[in-house]
Amino acid sequence: MVSPSEGKRISKEDTYLNCAEVFAYRSTCIKRKYGAVIVKDDVVVSTGYNGAPRGLENCCDVGKCPRIELDMHQGEGYGICRAIHAEANALLNCSRRQTMGADLYLTGINPKDNSVHKAKPCPVCARMIIQAGIRNVYLRVGDGADNYVVVEPEELEWVQNKD
Repeated sequence: MVSPSEGKRISKEDTYLNCAEVFAYRSTCIKRKYGAVIVKDDVVVSTGYNGAPRGLENCCDVGKCPRIELDMHQGEGYGICRAIHAEANALLNCSRRQTMGADLYLTGINPKDNSVHKAKPCPVCARMIIQAGIRNVYLRVGDGADNYVVVEPEELEWVQNKD
Protein backbone atom coordinates (compact mmCIF):
# COMPACT_ATOMS: atom_id res chain seq x y z
CA MET A 1 0.00 0.00 0.00
CA VAL A 2 1.44 3.33 -1.03
CA SER A 3 1.29 6.05 1.61
CA PRO A 4 2.15 9.75 1.38
CA SER A 5 5.61 10.98 2.23
CA GLU A 6 6.80 14.39 3.40
CA GLY A 7 3.28 15.83 3.56
CA LYS A 8 2.65 15.25 -0.16
CA ARG A 9 -0.40 13.59 -1.63
CA ILE A 10 0.01 10.32 -3.46
CA SER A 11 -0.77 10.27 -7.18
CA LYS A 12 -4.25 9.49 -8.47
CA GLU A 13 -2.86 6.31 -10.03
CA ASP A 14 -1.47 5.06 -6.71
CA THR A 15 -4.69 6.09 -4.97
CA TYR A 16 -6.81 3.95 -7.30
CA LEU A 17 -4.29 1.09 -7.14
CA ASN A 18 -4.49 1.32 -3.32
CA CYS A 19 -8.28 1.00 -3.65
CA ALA A 20 -7.79 -2.09 -5.80
CA GLU A 21 -5.45 -3.48 -3.14
CA VAL A 22 -8.07 -2.93 -0.43
CA PHE A 23 -10.57 -4.92 -2.49
CA ALA A 24 -7.98 -7.63 -3.08
CA TYR A 25 -7.88 -8.21 0.68
CA ARG A 26 -11.63 -8.97 0.49
CA SER A 27 -10.91 -11.75 -2.01
CA THR A 28 -11.86 -15.29 -1.03
CA CYS A 29 -9.21 -16.95 -3.21
CA ILE A 30 -6.46 -18.83 -1.39
CA LYS A 31 -4.15 -18.96 -4.44
CA ARG A 32 -4.01 -15.26 -5.40
CA LYS A 33 -5.98 -12.25 -4.23
CA TYR A 34 -6.92 -9.65 -6.85
CA GLY A 35 -8.81 -6.38 -6.65
CA ALA A 36 -10.03 -4.20 -9.51
CA VAL A 37 -11.34 -0.65 -9.67
CA ILE A 38 -12.90 0.99 -12.73
CA VAL A 39 -12.57 4.78 -12.88
CA LYS A 40 -14.09 7.19 -15.36
CA ASP A 41 -13.62 10.96 -15.24
CA ASP A 42 -11.97 10.63 -11.81
CA VAL A 43 -15.01 8.83 -10.39
CA VAL A 44 -14.93 5.21 -9.20
CA VAL A 45 -17.75 3.53 -11.11
CA SER A 46 -17.17 -0.09 -10.09
CA THR A 47 -15.05 -2.42 -7.99
CA GLY A 48 -14.47 -6.15 -7.86
CA TYR A 49 -12.44 -8.88 -6.23
CA ASN A 50 -12.01 -12.55 -7.05
CA GLY A 51 -14.30 -15.09 -5.43
CA ALA A 52 -17.08 -17.59 -6.06
CA PRO A 53 -20.44 -16.41 -7.39
CA ARG A 54 -22.66 -14.75 -4.77
CA GLY A 55 -24.16 -17.24 -2.34
CA LEU A 56 -21.87 -20.14 -3.30
CA GLU A 57 -18.99 -21.59 -1.32
CA ASN A 58 -15.60 -19.99 -1.78
CA CYS A 59 -12.26 -21.78 -1.69
CA CYS A 60 -11.53 -20.14 1.67
CA ASP A 61 -14.79 -21.71 2.98
CA VAL A 62 -13.98 -25.13 1.52
CA GLY A 63 -10.37 -24.87 2.68
CA LYS A 64 -8.72 -25.97 -0.55
CA CYS A 65 -7.98 -24.87 -4.09
CA PRO A 66 -7.98 -27.45 -6.89
CA ARG A 67 -5.51 -25.35 -8.91
CA ILE A 68 -3.03 -25.34 -6.01
CA GLU A 69 -3.49 -29.08 -5.52
CA LEU A 70 -2.68 -29.68 -9.21
CA ASP A 71 0.20 -27.12 -9.23
CA MET A 72 -1.47 -25.05 -11.95
CA HIS A 73 -0.25 -21.59 -12.89
CA GLN A 74 -1.76 -18.50 -14.48
CA GLY A 75 -3.77 -19.42 -17.54
CA GLU A 76 -4.29 -23.04 -16.48
CA GLY A 77 -7.34 -24.78 -15.06
CA TYR A 78 -9.84 -21.95 -14.87
CA GLY A 79 -12.60 -24.46 -15.59
CA ILE A 80 -12.01 -26.07 -12.18
CA CYS A 81 -11.63 -22.74 -10.37
CA ARG A 82 -14.53 -21.54 -8.19
CA ALA A 83 -13.68 -17.86 -8.59
CA ILE A 84 -14.89 -15.11 -10.85
CA HIS A 85 -11.94 -12.82 -11.43
CA ALA A 86 -11.78 -9.31 -9.99
CA GLU A 87 -11.80 -7.69 -13.42
CA ALA A 88 -14.87 -9.67 -14.48
CA ASN A 89 -16.69 -8.82 -11.25
CA ALA A 90 -15.92 -5.12 -11.69
CA LEU A 91 -17.13 -5.21 -15.30
CA LEU A 92 -20.29 -7.12 -14.32
CA ASN A 93 -21.16 -4.43 -11.77
CA CYS A 94 -21.52 -1.61 -14.31
CA SER A 95 -22.86 -0.83 -17.77
CA ARG A 96 -20.90 -0.57 -21.01
CA ARG A 97 -21.69 3.15 -21.09
CA GLN A 98 -19.76 3.43 -17.81
CA THR A 99 -16.80 1.37 -19.09
CA MET A 100 -16.36 3.08 -22.48
CA GLY A 101 -13.24 5.21 -22.09
CA ALA A 102 -12.77 4.30 -18.43
CA ASP A 103 -9.56 3.03 -16.85
CA LEU A 104 -9.20 -0.23 -14.94
CA TYR A 105 -6.78 -0.50 -11.99
CA LEU A 106 -5.65 -3.98 -10.95
CA THR A 107 -3.66 -5.14 -7.94
CA GLY A 108 -2.68 -8.68 -6.98
CA ILE A 109 -1.66 -9.90 -3.53
CA ASN A 110 0.07 -13.12 -2.45
CA PRO A 111 -2.14 -14.57 0.32
CA LYS A 112 0.71 -16.19 2.26
CA ASP A 113 2.59 -12.98 3.05
CA ASN A 114 0.40 -10.14 1.66
CA SER A 115 3.19 -9.06 -0.70
CA VAL A 116 2.34 -7.47 -4.03
CA HIS A 117 2.02 -9.91 -6.90
CA LYS A 118 2.81 -8.56 -10.37
CA ALA A 119 -0.73 -8.03 -11.67
CA LYS A 120 -1.74 -9.42 -15.04
CA PRO A 121 -5.22 -10.18 -16.37
CA CYS A 122 -5.82 -13.68 -17.72
CA PRO A 123 -6.68 -13.93 -21.44
CA VAL A 124 -10.42 -14.27 -20.75
CA CYS A 125 -10.45 -11.11 -18.60
CA ALA A 126 -8.28 -9.32 -21.18
CA ARG A 127 -10.91 -10.04 -23.85
CA MET A 128 -13.65 -8.72 -21.56
CA ILE A 129 -11.61 -5.57 -20.84
CA ILE A 130 -11.17 -4.96 -24.57
CA GLN A 131 -14.86 -5.62 -25.31
CA ALA A 132 -15.96 -3.26 -22.51
CA GLY A 133 -14.11 -0.35 -24.14
CA ILE A 134 -11.66 0.21 -21.28
CA ARG A 135 -9.11 2.88 -22.30
CA ASN A 136 -6.08 1.91 -20.15
CA VAL A 137 -5.23 -0.81 -17.65
CA TYR A 138 -3.01 0.13 -14.69
CA LEU A 139 -1.20 -2.90 -13.28
CA ARG A 140 0.54 -2.80 -9.89
CA VAL A 141 3.89 -4.55 -10.43
CA GLY A 142 5.58 -4.08 -7.05
CA ASP A 143 5.73 -2.17 -3.78
CA GLY A 144 6.14 1.57 -3.57
CA ALA A 145 4.94 4.70 -5.31
CA ASP A 146 4.74 4.72 -9.09
CA ASN A 147 5.38 0.96 -9.22
CA TYR A 148 2.84 0.21 -11.93
CA VAL A 149 2.64 -0.11 -15.69
CA VAL A 150 -0.03 1.29 -17.98
CA VAL A 151 -1.17 -0.99 -20.77
CA GLU A 152 -3.63 -0.42 -23.58
CA PRO A 153 -6.15 -3.29 -23.52
CA GLU A 154 -5.18 -4.56 -26.98
CA GLU A 155 -1.60 -5.00 -25.72
CA LEU A 156 -2.74 -7.46 -23.01
CA GLU A 157 -2.32 -11.17 -23.65
CA TRP A 158 -5.89 -11.75 -24.80
CA VAL A 159 -5.30 -15.09 -26.50
CA GLN A 160 -3.13 -17.76 -24.97
CA ASN A 161 -0.23 -19.05 -27.04
CA LYS A 162 0.31 -22.81 -27.20
CA ASP A 163 4.07 -22.67 -26.49
